[in-house]
Amino acid sequence: MPDVPPRPPGVPGVPGSSRSPGYPPLSWMAGLRWPIVARVLVQEPPGSSVLELGCGEGAAGARLAARFHDYVGVEPDASSAQVARERVAPAGGRVVHDLAEIGDRRPADVLCAFEVLEHVEDDAAVLREWLRHAAPGARLVFSVPADPHRYSTTDRLVGHYRRYTDEGLRTTLERAGVTDIALRRYAFPLGYVLEDVRDLIARRRLAGTAEHTMEHRSHGSGRLLQPRAAWQEPVRRALLTPFRLLQDAVPGRGPCLVAWGRAPR
Repeated sequence: MPDVPPRPPGVPGVPGSSRSPGYPPLSWMAGLRWPIVARVLVQEPPGSSVLELGCGEGAAGARLAARFHDYVGVEPDASSAQVARERVAPAGGRVVHDLAEIGDRRPADVLCAFEVLEHVEDDAAVLREWLRHAAPGARLVFSVPADPHRYSTTDRLVGHYRRYTDEGLRTTLERAGVTDIALRRYAFPLGYVLEDVRDLIARRRLAGTAEHTMEHRSHGSGRLLQPRAAWQEPVRRALLTPFRLLQDAVPGRGPCLVAWGRAPR
């Protein structure tokens, strides 16, 4: 399942509508992750409210806003937030800079954060804060980079505090109160090549960011190597098809992790 099914045709901005230009392009790694996320979320009712933490430039947010009735993305980086806002608004979604701006919105039925926890020094504490905005039993979905021994130049460049083992991620989620946890690896084997290529690029850029704080680096991570042109999405999706099949054949391998579970009831 390549994408979360949209709301009924004719809803402004939803792929399938005559007024929709289609989904914005995903990065190569996000393109490998998205089918897994889509399978986790496909059973959630379209009327669900969705909260995405660290929505970046909104490529995933546009898909979530198209599928679900009430989408809010949180993105602290002003540049990324503006791009995300333009992408989710046609489907009725909105983007804010921090959780304080969501006001009295009802607790989220779906809460997700893709490649965010590794940017947070105290990940368990932040998770507990996020869960305050989730409804009891809400669906939770997270993704993180795997394997601490693979911590690299790219990780330093984008402000990662860590990479996770399978058990380390599970323990972090359990300590925050997440239940019914399941997880799997993804991006085998292409993800290893993609990370090596990103490291080559990162080595050239890291020297110019030596004085930047972790927060500054994290804010810029959502813009790093992100595709913008609409034509790239169908091309990238077609090229990734065999690799999506490969990663599903070996779900215990790959340099990245997706975990899902439920908020405490």
